[in-house]
Amino acid sequence: MWYFRGMKEKPAIGFAATLPLPLFASVMGTCGLGLVWHAAESRWGFEPLISGSLTVLAGLIFAVLLLAYGWKVLHYRDRVLTEIHHPVRINFLPAIAINLILLGILARPWLEPLSDSLWMLGAALQLVLTVAIVTVWFNKERPPNSLNPAWFIPAVGNVLVPLAAVPAGWELTAWFFFSVGMFFWAILGTLVFYRLVTGDALEPPMRPTLAILMAPPAVAFLAWLQLSGGETGAGLMLYFVALLTFLLLLPQVPGFLKLPFFPSWWAYTFPLAAFTVACFRFAETTGAIGNGPLVLLTGLVTVVIVSVAARTLVAVARGELAAH
Repeated sequence: MWYFRGMKEKPAIGFAATLPLPLFASVMGTCGLGLVWHAAESRWGFEPLISGSLTVLAGLIFAVLLLAYGWKVLHYRDRVLTEIHHPVRINFLPAIAINLILLGILARPWLEPLSDSLWMLGAALQLVLTVAIVTVWFNKERPPNSLNPAWFIPAVGNVLVPLAAVPAGWELTAWFFFSVGMFFWAILGTLVFYRLVTGDALEPPMRPTLAILMAPPAVAFLAWLQLSGGETGAGLMLYFVALLTFLLLLPQVPGFLKLPFFPSWWAYTFPLAAFTVACFRFAETTGAIGNGPLVLLTGLVTVVIVSVAARTLVAVARGELAAH
């Protein structure tokens, strides 16, 4: 089993020692929920109380995880090196950079200087990690069954940058990261789809990553609207690819519900949130979606993220992270 191979070693006590890299996706999910509620508040004229609270919560969770993982680096370096050399878990490392970008996007309505510092640091780190991880891909053999949708995270996370860079006036930077993200999405999308169709079924811990397939076209649609000044144009194709992916994932839901808990459950959260925000923007620019579907999607993504968060807290309280 590629997810677990290389991860077995003597157990250690404490949250930091057992903190897995995929848990950084929890900040992405919380930020995604904040973006959803920001879109809902803007559309329906609510005060930005929920999105503001989620922004603060996401920042706190990120700070806790970053401090805990820093402790792990200092005191459990062998475990960290095992994760970094793992063919699957290494792809969750750029989630740290993506968290900074998302926090920068969320912070912009309240603190522009902090927003700029966060997303710029996140973009720089994202670029460094993209180059580093793709270099590892070039130089080390990767078993075919290790290929999965989590591979999108290091490369396609670049398409998030325009959501922060364009409002800050960094248009050329936005186009650079958008181009990089779209380039890798085209390549990795083909490879991952081929593996899913012709290879072995994804093992249970990796099955939640199927939801990541929804994120690149949804985020790319949002980025396109920023870069094009709100003109849909070719962006419609990106939205409809995201919609098709959402529809393709619906038959997988019964299987998802039967899976035991893994930290990779957080893979459900940000992609669903990104698709929901894309639906809000699609409705705003085309008028083709009414309030009913938007309310349902907002409720769905809220229930999913709250449920995954609650199950994660249970796992932490029980010390179950050590088993994953």
